[in-house]
Amino acid sequence: MRAMDSAILWQLGSIGVATSDEADFPPVDPTDFWRDARLDPPLDIRVITELGRRLDGTVRSFDVEGESHGPGVHPGSTKFIARAHLRDRDPDAPFVLVLHGYGVPSAFYEEAHCRTLNRAGASAVRLDNPWHLRRRARGQRSGAGFMTADPRRLLASAKQAVEDAAAVVAWGRTLSSRVSVVGVSLGGLIACLLAAQVELDSVVAVAPFCDPSYTLINNLPSNLRRQLGLTGTRFGVWGEDRESAVKSLEGALAPVICRNFTHPATSPERIALVCPSNDLVVGPQPIIELARAWGTEMWDERHSHISILRDRALTTRIDSWLLADHPAREVPAAGAR
Repeated sequence: MRAMDSAILWQLGSIGVATSDEADFPPVDPTDFWRDARLDPPLDIRVITELGRRLDGTVRSFDVEGESHGPGVHPGSTKFIARAHLRDRDPDAPFVLVLHGYGVPSAFYEEAHCRTLNRAGASAVRLDNPWHLRRRARGQRSGAGFMTADPRRLLASAKQAVEDAAAVVAWGRTLSSRVSVVGVSLGGLIACLLAAQVELDSVVAVAPFCDPSYTLINNLPSNLRRQLGLTGTRFGVWGEDRESAVKSLEGALAPVICRNFTHPATSPERIALVCPSNDLVVGPQPIIELARAWGTEMWDERHSHISILRDRALTTRIDSWLLADHPAREVPAAGAR
């Protein structure tokens, strides 16, 4: 497990991040930040490529795109793209949005999960996050540009990813009475942020990157630490020492630290967090704290960040949660403490 996560940390570190000349990052109010987000977007999703049918003709596949707003000047910063696999013989089949992790070089796992969901009777859509896969900047690796040493880039990229996911969810509502979301790692962060702001029928976040300040301080790959000038006692532009760096990042990244949202729009009974107890990439502590803050179900799994994706029994459990009818509960409006 440690070897697999260590290899992933090296790969993530090789993506690289831009340094920052600034060393003062003021705190950002989470409520104000998300109040301006485009979370009820017009349904401008367009089919761009027909891909045919599968599962004996019961599933129709195609690529779709829609307007998007985020940092960058490459085409992927102005539009999102997703691959949809819809069961067209069952117009009210559950609709599941699948969100991938940071730096993934391909969508192999997400495509496989979509096929599993299709076989279980659901429609499934996988979305390319900003700066990733078909939306990466020209000549750059998947994920490069999503975050830099300046926390404001991560805020902008995360907001764009949540807005894109909200657009797909709104489209899903026109196709099905039940819309769910599953995300892994970075996709888990996006799923949690979306659940905090938008009502969903069920959510599963697998090893979610749910407190970026904690993960960046404690689990940043060693090759990135060297690139950013971080040592055991100095934290570069984030702070002169650990205490000041933690304070700086917790304030600057407050809108994407999920536990700050004490009343998620999605009922906590509909949210499950999957916590790999041997995770060296995100770390289990932020997931435990989020489960406690939200009062959600948490599945403690003896896995690493990567080995958890190979557990077929867990995948079955995830899909059962996504497709189950969860009891509704009246919750307060979304807000942050």
